[in-house]
Amino acid sequence: MTKKIDVGPDGDEDDVPDWVNEDSPIRSTPYSEEELDLLVEGTVQGIRDTAAWTNLVQQVGEEEARRALRARLIMMDENVGRLPRH
Repeated sequence: MTKKIDVGPDGDEDDVPDWVNEDSPIRSTPYSEEELDLLVEGTVQGIRDTAAWTNLVQQVGEEEARRALRARLIMMDENVGRLPRH
């Protein structure tokens, strides 16, 4: 399935990191802190209304739930062991 990205009036993709584009070269480095922030925020927006997210936030609070999500995204990064993230 191909996902289309909205482009700005100048024809460029606005505020879209390179790793979002399917045509981008294969990444060989771990996600940057900025990329992780975007991934966490996008994921939270997509799951905010689910029972699983609501229960997790009730159990540990939103800040800790976001930390847990971020840690999981880091573990899922296929390049996490290649280079330091910082």
